[in-house]
Amino acid sequence: MKRMFTLVLACVLFASTAMAQTAAKIAGVVKDEQGKPLQSATVSLLREKDSSLVKVAVTDVAGQYEFTGKPGRYKISVVLVGYAKSTSAGFDFSTTDVNMPVLSLSPSAREMNEVVVQTKKPFIETKIDKTVVNVEASPSSAGASAMDILEKSPGISVNSDGAISLRGKAGVIVMLDGKPTYMSSTDLANLLKNMPASALDQVEIMTNPSARYDASGNSGIINIKTKKGKNNGFNGNFTLGGTVGLFNPSGVLYAIPKSQNSFNFNYRNNKFNFFGNYNPNYFRGRTELTINRNFYNAGTLDGSSVLSSKMKFGNFNQTLKLGVDYQADKKNLFGVVVSGFVFDGHPTPTSTSVLKDKNGNVQSTLESLTNNNTHLRNFNGNLNWKHNFDSAGRELTADFDYVTYRNVSDLLLTTNAYNSTGASVGAPILLRGNLPSNIDILSLKADYTHPLKNGRLEAGFKSSLVRNDNLVDYARQLNDKSWVPDARSNHFVYDENINAAYLNINKQFKKWTVQGGLRLENTIAKGTQVSNDSTFKRNFTNLFPSLFVSYGFDKNNQLTASYSRRITRPNYQDLNPFTYFLDSLTYRVGNPYLLPQFTQNYELSYAFKSKFIFTFNYNNTSNVISQILKQNSASKITYNTSENIAKFTNFGLSITAPATFTTWWNASFFTNIYNNHYTGVYNTDPIDISFTSFMVNVTNNFTLNKKKGLSGEISGFYRHKSVEQLTLIEPVYQMSIALQKQIMQGKGTLRLNVRDPFAWQKFRATVNYSDIDLKQTTYPDVRQVTATFTYRFGKSAQTAPRRRTTGAQEEQNRVGGGN
Repeated sequence: MKRMFTLVLACVLFASTAMAQTAAKIAGVVKDEQGKPLQSATVSLLREKDSSLVKVAVTDVAGQYEFTGKPGRYKISVVLVGYAKSTSAGFDFSTTDVNMPVLSLSPSAREMNEVVVQTKKPFIETKIDKTVVNVEASPSSAGASAMDILEKSPGISVNSDGAISLRGKAGVIVMLDGKPTYMSSTDLANLLKNMPASALDQVEIMTNPSARYDASGNSGIINIKTKKGKNNGFNGNFTLGGTVGLFNPSGVLYAIPKSQNSFNFNYRNNKFNFFGNYNPNYFRGRTELTINRNFYNAGTLDGSSVLSSKMKFGNFNQTLKLGVDYQADKKNLFGVVVSGFVFDGHPTPTSTSVLKDKNGNVQSTLESLTNNNTHLRNFNGNLNWKHNFDSAGRELTADFDYVTYRNVSDLLLTTNAYNSTGASVGAPILLRGNLPSNIDILSLKADYTHPLKNGRLEAGFKSSLVRNDNLVDYARQLNDKSWVPDARSNHFVYDENINAAYLNINKQFKKWTVQGGLRLENTIAKGTQVSNDSTFKRNFTNLFPSLFVSYGFDKNNQLTASYSRRITRPNYQDLNPFTYFLDSLTYRVGNPYLLPQFTQNYELSYAFKSKFIFTFNYNNTSNVISQILKQNSASKITYNTSENIAKFTNFGLSITAPATFTTWWNASFFTNIYNNHYTGVYNTDPIDISFTSFMVNVTNNFTLNKKKGLSGEISGFYRHKSVEQLTLIEPVYQMSIALQKQIMQGKGTLRLNVRDPFAWQKFRATVNYSDIDLKQTTYPDVRQVTATFTYRFGKSAQTAPRRRTTGAQEEQNRVGGGN
């Protein structure tokens, strides 16, 4: 494999060198009347005879631009916001370089003391290859979290545990600014629930990514883009917000405080661009959970149990990101980005389990209190380089990432037992646990892009190293108050190396556009349980083809077909064979023997005016990694684990459509009708679960008073009964009402948001296969009232910096996989 990747790298570099042979160029510089270079001016190379466009370039920090082209007669045209357009005289271009005279731009004739440029983006934009959610465009984003934004985004579902699915399919990859989140599913849910929406710019939803992306994720990629400054000078914004959650599950009203704050800045000066953001958040929350179980013996009801759990959450978390871009010259750009996340939480579930006999009579009761202290520390460092060979778009990029997670959870589980009459039985049972988890990830990737006539070629490679070291140190207390080690203690170390190379070609033939790609990935993994000295090793190589064919009937009608093969590797925590307790009778256990699952994705999409999109999708997945329940009917113990237990097929039809009813009312609409079908075997019993469902997302935007900057939004979603991972989920629905007011000449924004005012949202689920018969209801504290104030400061000259997409994509997400 080393030889193969060396060969791939050599081919990429050879191609870069071979294609960099000297060609005649047209070069020049753009300045203002004082002789100061003007950056980000749009320079057009035009044919002299008919002014038709040949190429476009953008000036760099030195005001310079450059073209290559065929011999002929040309002229240059330059435009820049705030300046009058300038056009050069005609000139001849043949086989020798042409150095153009300086083009000077004069300020526009109309002078304005101050201009605040505001572009109204829709909340949801539909594109051929992805759906984009513009977070800032929604007033209801005030006080919301990143998880709330995902929940109302087209095609995305979030269950009571924070598990994310896309168009009814689990296995979605969640990325932040193009890189994965390397967290357990629980930690990822905590991050997204505590990350304010005010720190987000966009959410990109890709259901069928190209070969350039990691092959992981059977249902696609969700890329969450955080804000980054876009202007010259010093500029940015800050948001201050407060939320009151109104929680009333059993007749007692709780007012729960939360606070979401963010600060974003950008400073651009000549060759340097500094940017960053800081988000401190205070969070308090409550959730109530009820689980009803039936236990059977030889198919006959033998008893039941009712678990009631009241969970309190309290935490303070902070995220910080700092970065700098350095434009060394007009061809080389270097960047450094560091970011971190600090989470200190104190979840304390109080649970009561009532055990009954087959006639419904109470046999015993267990009361458990789990006192948790959780501390998560994350650091991510990225070094990146971009080299532009010419102005035609030929470029080479490279990224090196180092990511580390330090997660420590200390718990004390106290259980009191009572008999059928309510009398105490024995002394309290105490279990103490210390659960540190250390994850270190190194990733290196390079991508080369070469423009072709009416197309482009992309090639690259990636290599990643992951080490996941987990320890569970349990101890139980004896009657004499001494502590002894518990047999459930364990130490698990997982090492993984993934090497990948890809080639992707895009070509346009009149009305046809064809894109084909092939990605090769090799995985070398080793897992070791130190406590019992057991080891497993894996080494496998797979090919992942992708194909994209599009036909444009005319400018308004386009038909697109696509195919891709993808892989979902087990999450690191799913491989971890540890026991995590909710109470003494309910817990979760990992499975170190999980294998990856493979998916074939097919899509056929029709787009009208690039706004109305109809998509039919079909996919089948083998060796499905599914969360399942197992139980011991005699001891009334139930635990959750993951196994390769089934095959899965999904097909559906989705419709995305914007609507404008009046000049003051527009809306975006998304619906997806789909069928999920699972087949497999559990405990020698067949599994055959199929269900057809649908979901609807609607966002209505209202311009209430344009002159006063007053607008509003009513949005909501409905997800019908569906089956996900062998669990039948009852309908889930919610709505939000929001108002927004522009103040301070457009620099300030006030928002008021009421989320789920009628407390509709709750999660109800049924699990019924083999000897498992369970019903679960979860009431989260989602009814919230939020007020925020946002202030934008700095210059308004628009100069957009690049947004980095770093190298660690799959591995970071597989700390939890986002699901």
